[in-house]
Amino acid sequence: MMFAALKYAAPATPAPTNAALNALLENAGVSKTVYSYVMPETEAALDALVDGDRAALHHMYREAWTQKQDVMHEAFFATWKAWSSPVLKFDAGDFPFFYTTGGASEALRETIYAYGHRARAEGFSPVIHVFEGDYEGFAAYATAAGIKTVAHNRHDWRAAVLRVGATDQFYISQPSAIDGNVWGEYPAFAAALYRQQPSADLMLDLTYVGCVARDFTIEAYSPNVQAIFFSLSKPMGVYYHRIGGLLSRQAYPGLFGNKWFKNLLSLKLGTKLMQTYGVHELPQRYAALGQGPALRQARETLGLDLTPADVWMLATATPVNAEDPLHRYLTRGGRGDEKLRLCLTPSIAHIINPAVDGTVRARAHEVLPERNAP
Repeated sequence: MMFAALKYAAPATPAPTNAALNALLENAGVSKTVYSYVMPETEAALDALVDGDRAALHHMYREAWTQKQDVMHEAFFATWKAWSSPVLKFDAGDFPFFYTTGGASEALRETIYAYGHRARAEGFSPVIHVFEGDYEGFAAYATAAGIKTVAHNRHDWRAAVLRVGATDQFYISQPSAIDGNVWGEYPAFAAALYRQQPSADLMLDLTYVGCVARDFTIEAYSPNVQAIFFSLSKPMGVYYHRIGGLLSRQAYPGLFGNKWFKNLLSLKLGTKLMQTYGVHELPQRYAALGQGPALRQARETLGLDLTPADVWMLATATPVNAEDPLHRYLTRGGRGDEKLRLCLTPSIAHIINPAVDGTVRARAHEVLPERNAP
């Protein structure tokens, strides 16, 4: 393999720069940033749409004055609800508003900005809560909107719940962006938040649903859950097609225009992929094909005790040396909940198809939101 030329050893002083640490990761065919994998199944589905019934494809775009396009997102949402149903348990009737969005990022940005507007209108100070090491976009969008963000140690989530105010919001990803694993204490956390602060909003990011091979469930029955975000970027390898959505208990007027301003081909592609592959099917396939070999290669090259994450393109480890620069660089989460997290996608892609360029060219400076890299 082309990545095995160098092996990592904890360096003596001076400490390496982030660029030097990125070079070590690049050599192992991994990255700190999470990248999606454009699967052969992704490309085959797109080819089938473009090369199939051309008349039907063109007809989809014509005659806008008939308003036939206004309802074309409804089939996409019906398919997503059916596709995610082995994992997501909720009462869809409690979420009567649904909007197609460019991945999850557009929806997250809109809900955060709408929350800031509501705070100004109602005269309270907005506060958004997150867990340390969770998706960087939560805090980045809040900062851009001038909203205070409070980061909590997930290991001590019971104390975190006590600090949430009546008008606050708590953003959380499940499976978790901290380590790429399904967070087992999420049900207890959601129940405790409702008992402690029933009027606070729990904002549930399901971006990694569809990336986990094993069975698991996420319950969203709690009245605290005000919004559900999802994206097909990672599950289906369609990052650049920008296919995502928001389901919510309340209306978000800033997204109302999305019933018109939407990408019909992307919605068609997402619908076709979900109708073809079950929520666990592609992760089971690619965990078997690539996650194990890529993980072993990275473990050997970097000297890290890596284990496979639930999310098939990720690997995780417990940091054992707080003084090691590479450990510090990769560590996410709060004290007692620290995890190293690596993205295996470049190496996996090259293992599956050696013609695919597996060379990682990490940016000198990470650009938020990091999770939504291609």
